[in-house]
Amino acid sequence: MEEIYSYIKENSGRFVENLVELIKQPSVAATGEGIGECAEKVKELMEKVGLEAKIIPEKDGNPVVYGEVKSTRSDRTLLFYNHYDVQPPDPIEEWIHSPFSGKIEDSKIYGRGASDNKGNLVSRLMAVEAFLKVLGEPPANIKFVVEGEEEIGSPHLAQFIKEHSTLLSADACIWEFGGINRRGNPCLYLGLKGVLSVELQAEGAKRDVHSANAPLIPNPAWRLIWALNSIKNERDEILIEGFYERVEEPSAEEIKCLEEIPFEEEEEKRSLGLKEFLHNLTGLEALKALLFNPTCTINGFHSGYGGPGAKTVLPCKAFAKLDFRLVPKQMPDEIFEKLKLHLKNRGFSDIKIIKYGSTEPAKTPINHPFVHLVASAAEKVYGRKAVIYPTSAGSGPMHLFRNWLNMPVVSAGCSYPEAKAHAPNENLPIELYLKGIEFMATLIEEFGSS
Repeated sequence: MEEIYSYIKENSGRFVENLVELIKQPSVAATGEGIGECAEKVKELMEKVGLEAKIIPEKDGNPVVYGEVKSTRSDRTLLFYNHYDVQPPDPIEEWIHSPFSGKIEDSKIYGRGASDNKGNLVSRLMAVEAFLKVLGEPPANIKFVVEGEEEIGSPHLAQFIKEHSTLLSADACIWEFGGINRRGNPCLYLGLKGVLSVELQAEGAKRDVHSANAPLIPNPAWRLIWALNSIKNERDEILIEGFYERVEEPSAEEIKCLEEIPFEEEEEKRSLGLKEFLHNLTGLEALKALLFNPTCTINGFHSGYGGPGAKTVLPCKAFAKLDFRLVPKQMPDEIFEKLKLHLKNRGFSDIKIIKYGSTEPAKTPINHPFVHLVASAAEKVYGRKAVIYPTSAGSGPMHLFRNWLNMPVVSAGCSYPEAKAHAPNENLPIELYLKGIEFMATLIEEFGSS
């Protein structure tokens, strides 16, 4: 491994350039900007590293980039799941550098995707390159599946998995994200919440009218507000009938795991400019709520006039975007049907409901040998105890690999708490990026020899 680490150090400048070049290529799934071009760049980078790579089209969706390299040292296969698509860069005016510049300043790489998820993707590819250049092969068979729709809920990945399950077979999977906490401990995540994304629409007159007509003309903005008010109360309890009936409570083993997590609540509150968390939750109860409570969140509400000054208008349309974060064993299709029935029973059958992306919750057991292996590799590289989260507050298509393909999945990466993923000025420190390459190389070596 010393030769591998030396190769990484000697080629660190080029490894940084590879990431910068990928960041410069826009790949916004929400708008489609640069998606095809970015898929080609990922394929080219895989081939440059030494993998056999190909672009596999998804019917009605963005292409998936697949790459693999075989080993004679082991018959074990490690799969890396990543995505090349990114969130929209808005609001543009809040960026200190152009969002697709890949600008380096204060030893950080700035740009949309620097942390989520191009930094993690390239760090893994560079780790594989180190083995190929130094030893001629990796210590285990390596596969990459890199999709282009994760940021919009991976709507076509399930069909892709069904059609290519044999191609994606592996003994274990490393998921897309992860990093260190503010104390420098590597953090590993063993699961994801499910998610259901919807849009609710209300309509009134066929066009906007003068607000003087309010005594006669129905206001869709109020109508939508009343519908939303029926879904959740001021105590954040979700009022949809049967919403909680399948919720699986955390086990005693998972609670014990939570007790060992150094929850950085004061740092987090300062970072966000908050005096307290919702309902004044603190300590273990706050962490338990974050990871194990299902949620309903209004992502955006739009209606009428929102410009400067006043406009006395009664809008003709209103819509709100919501997401439900789901825990085992809540299923998004069931929750969607319950939402429709709830609105109908509450007298809101006129509210139109549009379903967007959804994923199921998924978890890998804390005591799985692969979890211990990843933790061991992380501790060797970072010199600190790995912090293990039994699940994550976030969501993604992990269930397709954990539940469908039946492989253990651990999420680990090279990011950090101030990466500002999904926000302006997303960034990744170069030091952490290079340390992440060492981590992935160490993990691949231990996986192949275990």
